[in-house]
Amino acid sequence: MVSIINLASVAAVENAAGAPVHPLRFRGNIYVAGWPAWHEFELLGREIAIGSARLKVVKRIVRCAATDVDPDTGIRDLTVPRTLLQSFGHADCGVYAEVVTGGDIARGDAIFPLS
Repeated sequence: MVSIINLASVAAVENAAGAPVHPLRFRGNIYVAGWPAWHEFELLGREIAIGSARLKVVKRIVRCAATDVDPDTGIRDLTVPRTLLQSFGHADCGVYAEVVTGGDIARGDAIFPLS
């Protein structure tokens, strides 16, 4: 499994929290820029191409209290799951994708839905 984090969704969390939210709190494997907030949820059940790899988006990522910790300081300074739940009605941020066909992925590669 690979975790995909949409930076616009992180920005929405940051806006709801009223404080900076470093994307590394979500410990993603792939960070995506250019999608609208929460677009990753629309890809559930679909295959996507990134570089020469093919992945199937299979599950939303339910966030735990580990995201409350600032990755730079190690201090628990936010309540990310609670903020998600109160502001958006869910505690999810990002999606898991299953590797269908392995391949090379590089910074800046576009992501294309295949199905």
